[in-house]
Amino acid sequence: MSGEGLSVSFRRTSMTQKSNDELLEEFKDLVYSNKKVMSHMKWYGRAHSVTLEEHGDEELANWQREGVAIKDTFRFCISVYESWYEDGDIYESHSRDDSFVSLAREFAKDNWLYYFSQGFPSEWIEQEIIDGEKNWNHFIVRPDDKNIDKICEIWHDYGMSMVRAEQFGQTEEMKSSYWTSARDDIKAVMQK
Repeated sequence: MSGEGLSVSFRRTSMTQKSNDELLEEFKDLVYSNKKVMSHMKWYGRAHSVTLEEHGDEELANWQREGVAIKDTFRFCISVYESWYEDGDIYESHSRDDSFVSLAREFAKDNWLYYFSQGFPSEWIEQEIIDGEKNWNHFIVRPDDKNIDKICEIWHDYGMSMVRAEQFGQTEEMKSSYWTSARDDIKAVMQK
């Protein structure tokens, strides 16, 4: 039975006290003590079932480095069997207190981390009509943008809005308005 990897993304703040390795060990304890999360998770032993990908790790593949390209970012990764879809809410739902993502959100709060429920900000494409012609604008958030701290703060706030939207059953229209607001705020501060 094959499967796939799932991850949760964080960024350190000035208040974060523990090293990434210490945070990894603490997060492992949370995951390994949660029978529901473990129910579809592949087991490679205590040391390797939850892994750390962090900014600056040259041993990561290029596609992995892209996920932690912003300074002070890292993510914890797990491998799950295809059967995880049968209980997808155990891994993806912020409405459950015992889900993988809810554990990550609380972990971030307890350790003064930004939790990115939507992954890291990277890029998007927008269509605009100019003189009756369709034009496509490609926006890319660069990890070395001079305003990356502000961009991460906006992205974090957007992600938390999406978590609340899920928890309180808000409409797709409301969720879309959160993205529009975050996108416009990011565009206003990012380097052109």
